[in-house]
Amino acid sequence: MRVLSLMSGRKRAVSSCFSTALLLLLGVADLLPISSQAAPSSPTTDLLMDAVLEKGDARPLVGLAAVRLHDGKVIYSYYGGARFLGGDGVLPVRHDTLFRVASVSKLLTTIGLMQLVEQGKVNLDADASDYLGFRLRNPAFPDTPITVRMLITHTSILRDDKGYLIPPDQTIASVFDTSQPPGKTGYHYASDPKQGPGAWFEYSNLGYAVLGTIIERVSGERFDRYISTHVLDPLGIDGGFNVLELKHPERLATIYRQFPEGLRATMDLPHVGNWPKEAIDRYQVGTNGAVFSPQGGLRISLDGLTKLANFMIHRGTSNQVHILSPETIRVMEKPEWIFNGHNGTGTDDDHAPLVTYGLTIATLLSAAQHPAIPDAPYPGYEGGLRGHMGIAYGLRSGFWYDPDTGDALLFAATGFPSDEGTLPGKYSGFSRVEELIFSALADVDGKKPSSHR
Repeated sequence: MRVLSLMSGRKRAVSSCFSTALLLLLGVADLLPISSQAAPSSPTTDLLMDAVLEKGDARPLVGLAAVRLHDGKVIYSYYGGARFLGGDGVLPVRHDTLFRVASVSKLLTTIGLMQLVEQGKVNLDADASDYLGFRLRNPAFPDTPITVRMLITHTSILRDDKGYLIPPDQTIASVFDTSQPPGKTGYHYASDPKQGPGAWFEYSNLGYAVLGTIIERVSGERFDRYISTHVLDPLGIDGGFNVLELKHPERLATIYRQFPEGLRATMDLPHVGNWPKEAIDRYQVGTNGAVFSPQGGLRISLDGLTKLANFMIHRGTSNQVHILSPETIRVMEKPEWIFNGHNGTGTDDDHAPLVTYGLTIATLLSAAQHPAIPDAPYPGYEGGLRGHMGIAYGLRSGFWYDPDTGDALLFAATGFPSDEGTLPGKYSGFSRVEELIFSALADVDGKKPSSHR
């Protein structure tokens, strides 16, 4: 990974500041923070988003894309900054720019799994071992099965510990080596007697790697191709979980993170995948679903997130394409876990706010609904938003929708500092930048998400 710093000269291409004046001087008007062609706009909201992009966190952001839906329709969109910085110039963020949206990806994994549940091929309350081909048990609770539902809801008590990015030539079964005593590196199980499977919430990306493996073994298809064939393609969504097979790799946004010495590209440099193509070609389906990052590897645009939001708002259907039943969507949204102060960590692994969790769907509660935990995304929030956040490699993303009003607040932003160095929110567990994005999107032309209530 290389660090990008300011370059002096008339054709300076890389800058840590994306102010409007500088962009005009550089002659790269395409980078101006304006809406995409024919997209709805709001001058007041544009100014707020411009300020978020230009001021950012510790330093300006690199790129920002955001969309607001009302009654299921796009009423505002914003695309500013760069999707790629290079010595020969910059490429602007657009409506079709593909971002690696981190944990928002988990929703697609669960949608794919729930298709298999509807087909009767997977039982949410069955022992996950039945589908994996190896015994998955916490040694501290050998008689308690780890169910598929527990994996989805982060109550399986699997811990990421040493990591969850498992190379293609390694089986996922080999990760769960119980020969190491608790507390040692590589031990992926909780051992506290109060934290048994199903009784304790602890965010686990590794659990979704296991779910990806289950999808492969049950369907007989490689995880990335299964999601593309059965979810993304039918919904008309560009993107996917495998950079090497994207239809439009030129649309990828490189993910940048701020370091004291400057910007560093951390993910999705042009035409570079997570693993070599040769290793992917040798991969045996059903041995290691982690290869395609079911927990965070989805590349999708704001156009795609808009279609996904309408899919959730319209209860499993988009443009007359049926992927899941309305009842399945309701099951996914119903909280399986609600934080009570002593039944889990109350956050994901990056300290984002999580007070409830269903089948990958979190519900953001208002201060009136849950006064003890601040997870309201903007001042005056009255509740109703469901979805998921994404945090990784200097990117933050949000996928939040309200099925009762047809509202959605969607965004992706790159160029954050490390998670520890990110400016915290003033009134919630979100970062301050996320609070500002939420607030701007929530008040487009006075159409607040709760205005139908």
